[in-house]
Order: sequence, then structure tokens, then C-alpha cells
Amino acid sequence: MKASAADGLGEKAAPPARLRHPAAHAAFPWRVLVPLPVSPRLRGLLLLNLVCLACASAFVVLKESQQDVDPFVFSSLRFVIAAAMFSPFFRVALRDERIIKAGMEIGAWAAGGYLTQSIGMLTADASRGAFLSGFTVVVVPLMAGLCGTAKLKRSTWGAVVACLVGISLLEDSGAPASWGDFWSFISAVLFGAQIYRAEYWSKQLGAKHALPMLSISLLMIAGISLASLAAVHPYSVAHYLANLPELAGLLRGMQLPWLGIIYMGCGVTNGGLIMEVIALQDVSSTEAAIIYTLEPVFGGALAYCLLGERWGPSGWMGAALIVASCLAAQLLGVEKEKEEGKEDDPPAARLKS
Repeated sequence: MKASAADGLGEKAAPPARLRHPAAHAAFPWRVLVPLPVSPRLRGLLLLNLVCLACASAFVVLKESQQDVDPFVFSSLRFVIAAAMFSPFFRVALRDERIIKAGMEIGAWAAGGYLTQSIGMLTADASRGAFLSGFTVVVVPLMAGLCGTAKLKRSTWGAVVACLVGISLLEDSGAPASWGDFWSFISAVLFGAQIYRAEYWSKQLGAKHALPMLSISLLMIAGISLASLAAVHPYSVAHYLANLPELAGLLRGMQLPWLGIIYMGCGVTNGGLIMEVIALQDVSSTEAAIIYTLEPVFGGALAYCLLGERWGPSGWMGAALIVASCLAAQLLGVEKEKEEGKEDDPPAARLKS
């Protein structure tokens, strides 16, 4: 990381990753916000593909934006903007302690995923980071089985092994392996934990509390991002807080990638969440799972076209193994243990963008 004016605060900021969260059937008629002249199911499928494309583009945006800005500065600005846009739901969230508890836990897991992803993108290829993030899809059914909330099938273990083999092939192709790849992998595990806990809380609270819970999660992520910024650059933060006019002058003089920050905060994070809420009212969880496995493909394709990143044959074979293992984990990985007389729960939306 480059040093900044007082402690590295001004020069190198990093972007975060994406946010996954459960918000399936909101009480508000979200369909009216996207009046496409197509059937509800087709509209939902189109929206989910747009979400995947937006989330995949995040790797390219992060890779480019954090070349000149500190990752923690980028993340703080991104999530402060995202949380502010969800502020109308704070009042509802503060009425229920369960929503606050759920939002804080999910936000903590997601913040860990975002920060490690931002650190990873400092040195990892965007295409490699996109495919490593696919391990999240394998982590969720694995955690569900190990925690006893679902029956773990042999196919899940096969998917884990195949995914790890795919990662090893991917690491052996293209640019040399780096610590950025390691942090990208840790990010995928943390996002998997976040999705698993988000699914639990969505069932406990019900779909009508999805957006209030998301508002607390985003507030938690913004708070942790700001705290991380203060922890990494303590002297700079203390100096500028004691000299606010100097801070204002610094911000005016800095060439921050505002387009990337606003795109990540408003477009990828908030826009992705809202599109998922709309889409998952008309698309089954199985169909959504299949579409979600395309995200690494979109990410790799964008990095190939926009950043000129290239792999050898083993890299493509590894990427194909990762996608196949993700698909197998979603469709064949676990058998949910349902209680008698209860209907299936609606599909949960993601919070990873």
C-alpha cells in the first residue's frame, strides 16, 4: 500500500466486494419498479443475470480503482453511501431487537468478506479473484451439513474436492500465485458464512423484515470499514479529525475514483440487492442457484476483455471445474430437513456484491 500525506490515508484506497443477503419476498410490490413487457418469470431471470453481471464487474472496478486509492478509504466511502440509501428502513429496524442482532451479525460476516476481498484485489488478478469467489457456493451447503441444519450428501464432498482441484489448476496458470489469491479465498469462506447465517435469520424474522435487516447490515459494514480505516491509519485519522478544515482541503485535492465508488455503492451493492428482491419473487431457488454459478464466468470474461488477463489450458480447466463444482453443490449438495406441516421457505437473496 502506498503511503499517504500523513500516514497513507490519502493515497491508496481499496474497493470492497460484494454483499449477499436474504430478502426474498418483500411486502412492497417491487415488481412495479421494473415494468418490463415480459412474463414475471422471464423478467426475474433477466434481472438475476444483470445482478451476476454487476457483481462480476465489481472485480474489474476494484482492480482498477484501488490502484490509486487506499482500499479502506474506498470501502468506507462506498458503504457509507450504500448505508445512507437504506436509511429510510432504520426506523423499522430499531423497533425489533432481533432485526438489530441479525443485521449486526450478518454485517460483521459480510464486512470481513469485503475487506479481505479488497485486500486480495491489491495483488490478485481480477479473473482469478472472480473464480476463487465461486468457492462461496460450495461453502454454504458444506456449513449447512456440518452444522446439522441439512443432510450432507457425498456429492457435496465431491464438489469441495473438485473445487479445490480447480483452484490449484487456476493457481498454476497465468500470473504467479500471490497473497492476494489467499485473501480472495478467505473472502469466499467469510461470504459463505454470511450467506448461511443470513438464510437462518431470514427464516426467523420473515421476508417482511428483509430490507430493515439489510439496512442494519449495511450500517454495520460501514462502521467496520471506518473502524478498519482508523486502525490501519490511526495517526492520519486522529490528525485530520483534529483538523477538519485540513481534511476538507485534502478531500477537495484528492482525485478519488468517485465514479467507481458510486457505482459500487449504489449500483452493485444497493442496485443488486433491490433487483434480487424483485427477481426472487418469480424465480425458483434452483433457477437462481444455476444463474449464480455464472458470476465467475462473467467476471473472468470481463477481466479477459477489459484488463487483458490471460490463462493457459490448465487455468481454463480449473475455472471449468470450479463452475461445475459450484453447480453441483447448489443442486445436489444437501437435503433440507423440513418440519412436518411447514411449507418450503422462499429463496433467499444474496448480499454479496
